[in-house]
Amino acid sequence: MRGVLNINKPSGISSYDVIRRLKRILGPRPPDIGHAGTLDPLASGVLLILIGEATKISRFLLNFRKEYEADILFGIETDTDDITGKVTAKSTLPVFSEQELCKLLRNFTGKNEQIPPSYSALKKNGIPFYRLARQGIDVKPKPRTVTIYQIELISWKPPHARVRTSVSSGTYIRALARDIGRVAGSAATLSGLVRTRCGQFTIDNAFKLSGITSENIIEFLIPIEDALVGMTCFNVSIQTARRLSQGQKVRTENAPKTEFGIARTKNRKFLAIVTSKQNELRPVRIIYID
Repeated sequence: MRGVLNINKPSGISSYDVIRRLKRILGPRPPDIGHAGTLDPLASGVLLILIGEATKISRFLLNFRKEYEADILFGIETDTDDITGKVTAKSTLPVFSEQELCKLLRNFTGKNEQIPPSYSALKKNGIPFYRLARQGIDVKPKPRTVTIYQIELISWKPPHARVRTSVSSGTYIRALARDIGRVAGSAATLSGLVRTRCGQFTIDNAFKLSGITSENIIEFLIPIEDALVGMTCFNVSIQTARRLSQGQKVRTENAPKTEFGIARTKNRKFLAIVTSKQNELRPVRIIYID
């Protein structure tokens, strides 16, 4: 069994809780199961679950642009940058009209240097920051560049704002909420989050975990190749597939240059991620050979 599941994760459970439930569904010897971008327990929405050989494409799906609807509570900051944490600061509410708040939000579009939350899975010397934070060790993650492609106000009913945003991989919406509060001259924390899109996968096409059983799970699986839609596709011969599977570069004529593409055979029994440059296909990751 292999493929991608587009799960509508409910709030209140972790991404790994979803994986644990699927492992129980798949029986005593389940295939490898992973995900392509975690969601905090507070958050709900699109969670891409990878089964079998699909776990090999995780790094490529992680780069997908993501869209969210976020609830922001003004007036407090917390140690986790969301409503589940301990309050670390309080402030008066910003006196903004909807138009003024919209203008402030637009200032966040483009590239930003964002400091990830102290409670995150990022690591320092191999130790996750959330573990250091729980031990009372005050170590801040280093800023990193993220891109806010779009951000717009859905509603403003002080102290609550609801925003819709499209962001690059690696963007923490918790940190975005915190920074919006600071720029507003106040404080803010994330009080709710829904991931509505991850690449081509939308919440409208996501399935509830409660509706998946061992008898019907195959019906929900998206083929690996379909999950990589948008990548340049190279149809290769069985001989070329064999050479790629052995780690060899293959000469091609007039192949478009691309950082990552798909190489597949006509019979769909071979799939690999390749890079194409200087009229050569070079294997990056062999996904499967049947």
